[in-house]
Amino acid sequence: MTVNRRVFLFTAGGAAISAQVPPSKRVTVGIIGVGSRGRQLLEACLALPGVRIGAVCETYEPRLFGAGFLAREKGHRPRYYRIYSDLIADGDLDAVLIATPDFWHYRMTLEALHARKDVYVEQPLCLSWQEGVELRDAERNSRQVVQVGSQRRSSPLYIEIAARIAEGAVGRVQMAQAASASSYLRSGVLRRGGVKFRDPLNFPDWQAAAVTKVPYSPDRFLNWRFYSVYAGGPVTDLGVHVLDGVHMLTGASFPSRVQASGVRSMEEGFDTTERAGLVVEYANGLVTTMSVNGTAAKLHENALIDGEGGRIELNPQGFTGSVSRPSDDPRLSDATRRHLTNFVECVRNRKRPNAPISVTFPATLICQMGNLSIAARQSVRWDAATVRVAV
Repeated sequence: MTVNRRVFLFTAGGAAISAQVPPSKRVTVGIIGVGSRGRQLLEACLALPGVRIGAVCETYEPRLFGAGFLAREKGHRPRYYRIYSDLIADGDLDAVLIATPDFWHYRMTLEALHARKDVYVEQPLCLSWQEGVELRDAERNSRQVVQVGSQRRSSPLYIEIAARIAEGAVGRVQMAQAASASSYLRSGVLRRGGVKFRDPLNFPDWQAAAVTKVPYSPDRFLNWRFYSVYAGGPVTDLGVHVLDGVHMLTGASFPSRVQASGVRSMEEGFDTTERAGLVVEYANGLVTTMSVNGTAAKLHENALIDGEGGRIELNPQGFTGSVSRPSDDPRLSDATRRHLTNFVECVRNRKRPNAPISVTFPATLICQMGNLSIAARQSVRWDAATVRVAV
């Protein structure tokens, strides 16, 4: 049987979706990219009342069918798309969730906004500061809801601590430290040699948004994080989350200057920085240092805020500081669910979400400036007057 490469449907079966939610309040979403992160978003959506999975899109067939079948087991009846633009054009969808490799985020978000779809897009928001400025302007000129995947902004712990710092719990904030370490580069390296896919992989469409095209490459499909044509490496992939958390806690936004140094991977072909240190200066006198390590033994993240009157440190396992313990469980394990819940509520009531582009872009920008600083071997500046990066 020949299957259309663009879209195909399954229409049999399907239980009622969240019967307790009136049809007028149900939100129908389509997910683009159902690899590891996209699968997590799908599973979180399936647990949200009143959310219907209307479509999934993926270039690798096992992921596509696996995500679709999981949704169908929960009573949803999604369309299956191989071409993302067809999903965005689907008139039955209220919102689009983008969980693709980084180099697609900019284009897909713009196209979804032009199609008047609400958008949930994972971090990093884009590959370059120019793309970020364009996306910020597009959001400003749109009536759509855009939630960027900076999940800490929906964490009760971060919300409470940010409020306490704003009220003066540590006095005037002088410095901040952020650190993120993960073993994910090591796990990527283990999958490199001799990989063959038995099932169809639509590699030409997968790499269509890349500036440079290459022949069919399972290695690049699996390890895209470590090729600069597809991603910014651990600096943007890991750093943007913990740095945006620092911005939330301190109220910081755009930087004035970034100085960074780093070491590239020794793996053949990989050209992104695997370990780096950044120093970020802001116009209000705040200085933030950030370290990123993509070859650590295990995951570790922390944010430390130093003020004239005290210190607060946050990490996924707990909280320490010179103020009383927060009232909420400090763990961040359910941050994705909370962030998606906030997005869905804003789609329904048309309110501003916790992490719009206008709020989260500065953290992405700083990480991009860090990579530029490493490449140029000198500091780089953000010119607020001209809205551009200057080396």
